[in-house]
Amino acid sequence: MAKTFYIIDDHEMLRLGTRSWITENSEWVCAGDAGTHEAAYADFEKMAENSASGTGSGGLPSVLICDLNFYGENTGFDFIAKIHAKYPDVKIVVYSMFFAAGIVQNAVRNGASGYVSKNASSAELLNSLEKVRVGEVFIQEELKTDLIKYNNFTDALTRREKEVMELLLRRCSNDDIAERLKIKKRAVENYISSIYEKTGVNDRAEFIAKYGV
Repeated sequence: MAKTFYIIDDHEMLRLGTRSWITENSEWVCAGDAGTHEAAYADFEKMAENSASGTGSGGLPSVLICDLNFYGENTGFDFIAKIHAKYPDVKIVVYSMFFAAGIVQNAVRNGASGYVSKNASSAELLNSLEKVRVGEVFIQEELKTDLIKYNNFTDALTRREKEVMELLLRRCSNDDIAERLKIKKRAVENYISSIYEKTGVNDRAEFIAKYGV
């Protein structure tokens, strides 16, 4: 299997710097990069067409390196879910400045195979590419303890509460949550109250600070 990667990040210097470091210090080959989801979608469609027809410079990358926050909004989760659904053979590694356990679990639930914070070493990012490429799940070592604790306490939540909690961590409003889950706003408020009680927080700001930053 070829070692190819694609990177998407709205910070151009970081994106190009990461791309250069990986290609200069490993056998990995960059299949492309983008600063917006729209550009990445277009590239992936073109690469998929090339792969299907056997024409062009190359097919889909083996790994996608993806940030979560784009232009101040946490739209990376939706992007990951769409890419994973349409191109399931492409492994996804999240490379983000956010590393709270709730964010990590949210990314994995939406289709990411790896998670590395931007505080990690370059070698650890490279290791994540190697691991997910062969089908393993890679979580940065420093993030594992908090993730285990997070998973243990979310076991006490119902399926619907977990769905609401995921959207809370994505900074969705009550109206947005109701629309996405196709339930009434009042039901959303009840689920949120139950989540706050079970997690020991008093309001949304405290919840985000504890589990989503």
